Parts: sequence; structure tokens; C-alpha cells
Amino acid sequence: MACLSHPDKKLITHLKNVEKIGLQILAKKKNLKLKIKPKELQNLLKLTLFYHDIGKSTVFFQEYLQASIDKQNCKYPNELTRHSLLSAIITAEKIRNNFQNSNNYLLLAILAFLAVKKHHGNLENIETMINISKRDWNILQKQINSISRDFKKHISSIELENVKNYIEDFLWELESILGIDTYFLLNFLFSLLVYSDKTDVILGNLTFKNLPSQSYTFVDNYKQEVFIKHSGKQIDIIREDAYKEALNSFNDKWNKDKIFSLNLPTGIGKTLIAINLAFNFLKNDKNLQRIIYAFPFTSIIDQTEIILKDIFLKNNENPDDFLTVHHHLSEIKIKTNDEYLEGDKAHFLIENWDTPFVLTTFWQLFNSIITNKNAQLRKFHNIANSVIILDEVQTIPYKYWNLTNKVLKKLVEILNCKIIFLTATMPLIFDYSLKEITPLIQNREKYFSYFSRYKIEKVKYLEDISMDELLEFSIKDIQNNPEKSFLFIFNTIKSSILFYNQIKKNFSNKKLIYLSTNILPFERKKRIIAIKNLTESKIIISTQVVEAGVDIDLDIVYRDFAPLDSIVQSAGRCNRNNKKEMGIVKIFKLKNSKEKYDYKYIYKNLPLIKTKKLFDEYNEIYEKNLLTLINKYYKEIKQNSSKEVSDNIYKAIEELRYDDIVAEFKLIDDANSFLMFFEIDENAQKLLQQFQDILLIEDRFDRKNQFLKIKNDFYKYILSVRLTKDTNDYFTSLEEIGGIKIVRKDMVDSIYDHETGLKKEFDLFL
Repeated sequence: MACLSHPDKKLITHLKNVEKIGLQILAKKKNLKLKIKPKELQNLLKLTLFYHDIGKSTVFFQEYLQASIDKQNCKYPNELTRHSLLSAIITAEKIRNNFQNSNNYLLLAILAFLAVKKHHGNLENIETMINISKRDWNILQKQINSISRDFKKHISSIELENVKNYIEDFLWELESILGIDTYFLLNFLFSLLVYSDKTDVILGNLTFKNLPSQSYTFVDNYKQEVFIKHSGKQIDIIREDAYKEALNSFNDKWNKDKIFSLNLPTGIGKTLIAINLAFNFLKNDKNLQRIIYAFPFTSIIDQTEIILKDIFLKNNENPDDFLTVHHHLSEIKIKTNDEYLEGDKAHFLIENWDTPFVLTTFWQLFNSIITNKNAQLRKFHNIANSVIILDEVQTIPYKYWNLTNKVLKKLVEILNCKIIFLTATMPLIFDYSLKEITPLIQNREKYFSYFSRYKIEKVKYLEDISMDELLEFSIKDIQNNPEKSFLFIFNTIKSSILFYNQIKKNFSNKKLIYLSTNILPFERKKRIIAIKNLTESKIIISTQVVEAGVDIDLDIVYRDFAPLDSIVQSAGRCNRNNKKEMGIVKIFKLKNSKEKYDYKYIYKNLPLIKTKKLFDEYNEIYEKNLLTLINKYYKEIKQNSSKEVSDNIYKAIEELRYDDIVAEFKLIDDANSFLMFFEIDENAQKLLQQFQDILLIEDRFDRKNQFLKIKNDFYKYILSVRLTKDTNDYFTSLEEIGGIKIVRKDMVDSIYDHETGLKKEFDLFL
């Protein structure tokens, strides 16, 4: 009887399919510099892919698989039915024998061993991964002796003692063999193995689609159709100048450099410029195959997705043929060939990043490079040959600047990528003077000087202000400017809600909109659209959720004190489209009832110190002068910040200490929290019932598959609440389903305010 790899598949078929899939993908990768020669890489991959599951050919595993098919208990102990370590040993020996004449034979054997051993799990510190106990060696010998006759020929040259010796030798040579080049090579090998293995099991085949050959004309065509009615206005002329200058600069530099910056004021159309440049990269360099556009926040992805889909549609192309949107709340639905998939297959495809245009988050991108996780590394190979756009890069924590610099410079070199940094406030991650980054806008000062859309004021009366004093001052300002629209940005949800409720009492005749992460996601999205579309004067009260990338335009902005880059991003919502007289951004420092500043609960010391120093020098900052001040601010941050965190993570990368990497690298700080679902309307009721029905499904794979179909809609009714003793005590009595606290329809009004969101203990949700 033939050996099986899975209940419905012969082992030999699976091994050949995985080899075929991986080699097909490798053939598409161009100009990689992965430490070893292309022919060595091809042979390494070929052997790794074919032998990755050969350990399944033992009598023990076959009995285990058949027992699981028959829903019976296996007669052999678990330690004998495992296959990954045996497969890794055999693969390593095959590679060592194949590469005996290469200087890299030991390195390649060990890397293949690691990839195969861990291909069903996560990578670990290298010392842990290559450690094999005496008991394991004894089990391995029993497993080798039990390999099926059909596969005996593949193990005829295997001597466990030889493997044991060179694994021990490797430990002595670690220092000379490791490094970031080895890290990238192992990640690439691991990625292709995991991807090919899962693709054969889940899909059975590969489908690839390229962007249309004329995609470099798409943005021009889109602009002609959408913006023709705006031509002649000053801001549109400035936007067009920036668009053309960036393209001209690109045409001169695209082939010379790897990392570029697009540093322009807010509201000047950086998104369209970046998309156009990315399309042109693919036109000029046929080795580039994909565009990865990454953002810090999902709210910006939603806006860009709308624009990008419209670009495709206005060029008579179906965006679903080319575009993947990947973040934790993205719709689990994707098109492949002429078929739309949902559930686990769609989820798998979305996570693979196979489409030629990917919209995603910084978290997804950076945690596919600096990680040990199987599911995230699976798409690592698809980062190769990509144009990567990093939007709002000022949100990268300064403790990771040095790490970002080193890793991305290696990434573009080894994986043949291009990167565009995109922001109005460019952090000093790369040094222009050292030519680490190439500006696509040569005279950035010119574009900043064009604008006098707003000025940032330090109002003496607003220093050290209480809530009551702020309300008094603001009410007078609104009354004196009845035709103007106001935006108030607070650092804490508690303060924003207190302010909103008081303003509401005084301006019941005005359009008031509240916005924060305290609001359910489906409602938050509707409010952002409403703010943008409302032409009448309005008052918006918010937290930092509007700070970056949210396309709204107000006349007067009040901003609680924050680091300069946050203040500037907030100011970008002021007179954004340059339609009116100069807007005003007023900085205040709010003290709570305990005489403590709100901003100190949110932000770190160094950026605050440098911002305070700047405002000690200037009472007013005009938009046209911002570039100089931002550069000065970031220079001081860079000079005074520690590189210790970055250096520790980079050292862990070089030494293949994967557990230590993920322990140290936290792009989003972990915070203990729990989820609350609100049965707020009929759609929420329907989704909750579907969720309960799904939990009753016995088969865990089917259960996951069915949940993925509703996940996007389900999470629109969920809030993530920080876990503290108070919140835990307060919400303990709530019903819990599938690990999620449920707020039933009859309880919604007691816990959730339809204007300001979660009501109880809201001071705990910053």
C-alpha cells in the first residue's frame, strides 16, 4: 500500500508537488543576493522541498495517519509518529552529500535542517533548534529502520553518527557562519518551504497575475477624469507641480538608488504620487513584480483602498484581479482566476501576498521580516522584487530607527526591492548626507513655503489649563466664529467625552460629531465620511484617531500638547484644501482633576522635552517654516535617543536568536485587553447568532473556515477594552461566548452611549 502524506494524498505526490511549486516561485525571483550562488540556491531549495516530509514514510506515521482517518487510537507512542525531525535529518544529509565540493556545505545542510525541522511551527533560537537529545537520537534510529520499502533508496547513505558530528561541529563555527545574510537566507528558504507545502495541501496549484502593462498610465488617466473640474485652483497647481517633479526626479534616479523619500506637506496628493511612481517602477524594471503599500493605521488603508479601486475601475480593470487588502479587519474574500473564495482558502491567499498590489499595515510588513512566526514568514519570499511604499513613516517609534535603517538597507540589497518613504514629517531614519536615501523632491522647502494654510499658536492662556477653563475659552471662540468649523483633539478618551458633553449643552443647534476608538468601528467609519462631506460649520471632538491620513478639513484646530510630529499631523486637518483664510491650530496643556497633564499619560519623555524646547523659542509656527523646525526636532531626537533597543534586536537577528527577536520587537506595544461585542442593531444580532452556531461546529478546521467568512463584519461591532482590575471587576458579570464579552441588546444602552461610545469607566480606555 502506498504511503500517504495526508488522508487524500500519496506522499510521493505531495513531495513532488511541493518541489514543483517552490521551484516555480524561485524561477520568478530576479537579482537576489542571498549569500549563495543562484545554482546553489536552486539545488538547496529542490532538495529541501522534496525531502521535507520524507519522515512520513515510516510505519509509525502511516499507522498514525490511518488511525486518524478511521477515528481510532494509534498503537504507537507519539514520539515514534513524529516526522519533522527525521525529515530534517535526512534532508540535511542529502544536502551535505550534494554540496561536498562547496565551501558552504555545512551552512546549507544546517539551514535546510532548521527549515524542515520547524516547518510546522515557529523558528526558535538557533541553539534550541539544533539541540537533539540522546533520547531523540535513539528514536531517530528506530524511525529510520521503519521507513517504507518504497522510500528505502532515499536513506541508503544516511548515517546518524555523521549528522550528529557535523551538528556538533556547527556549534563551534556559529560565529563565522551567522550574520544578517544568513538570517535572510534562512527566512527565504523557510518561507518558500512553508508556502509551497501549504499551497499544495490547501489549494493544489498556483495562480499568478501581473499588473496590466499600461498600469503606469493609470494614475494620469484617473486624474484627468476625476480632477479636471478642479483645474486652475492654486492648490491644484501646486499638487500638479509636485506630481510632475517627483516623476521627473524618478525618471532620473530610479535605476541608481534603492531607498527614496517623498517628503511633502499634508494635502498635496502624496498618495497618488506614490502610486504613480510605484507603477512606473514596475514599467521600468521588469524584475520588480509587486507593490506593497503599508500604513500604520487601518483607517488610512480604508481610504486608500477606495482611491486605488477607483483608479483600477476608471481604467476599465477589475481591482479584485490585482489587489489584496491585508490587515486584521480586512474582508476575508479574494478572487482567484474567475472565482471568488471565502473562508480558510481566501484567508490563506490573502496572507500569501501573491497579488501584484498589496495594501497592508506596518505591523504585517515588519512582522514578516523581523519575526519567528510561521504564518508571517510564509509571505517573506513575496517581499522580494517589490516596490514598498511606507506611508506616515513618522509613526515608527524612534527606538527602532537604527534597526529600521539596518534591516531595510539589507532588504533592498538582498531581495532586490525599492522603498519609498512617504510623510509630511520625515524622521531621520536615513541620512541624506550619507546618501542612504534619495529625495524625489529636490527642493522640499519650496513646497512647504507655498502653503500658508495655517499657523500653530502657543496661547499663553491655554498653558496649564483645567477642563472648565478650556470650555470657557472654547465656547467664546466658537460663538465669535459662528461660520467656522472646529476640531478639538484630546489625548485621552475621558477628557474628550467630558468636553463633548459640555459643548453639546452650549451648542445644541450646531452639528457635533464625536470620534475616538471608544466608538464601534462601523460607526467610526461612517462619522469620518460624514465629517468630510458636511459643508456646514461643525464641531468635531476627537482623540488622536484623526491625526494622520484622515482626509478632513476644518478651520480651527485645538490640540492638547503632544510631540511635534503629532502636532503637525493634527495640523494637517486644518484648512487642508487651502480654500479659506489662514487656519489656526491652538496648543493647550490640559490638566486633570489630579493636577496631572493628560499628555504625560500617553507620550514618552524625549519627544516631549524637545517639543517643549521648540515652543519655548516660538509662540507661533507657520506652515511654511515647518520643514526647518521638523528637521531640527528630529535631529535632536536622533542625537539624544538610545540605540540600545535597536542594537539588541539587530544582534539577535545576526545570531539567529528568533525567540529573542520577537520578545524585543514590539511595533505595537502589547496591552492586556479583552473584546466586547455589542448587539446594537439587527445586523449585529444576526452576526452574533451566526457566531454562536459556528462555535457548535465540531471540526475545528470547518469552524475556523466558517468564522473567517463573517470575521470582517463581526469585528465591526467589537471594541478592544484595556484589561485592568476595574474593568475586569465591572464587566465580570457579562455573558461570554467564545472568549468574547457579549453586550446583549437590552444592555447596550446601559454600557454604550450612541454618541460617545463605551460609557462605564471610560477614563481607563486611553
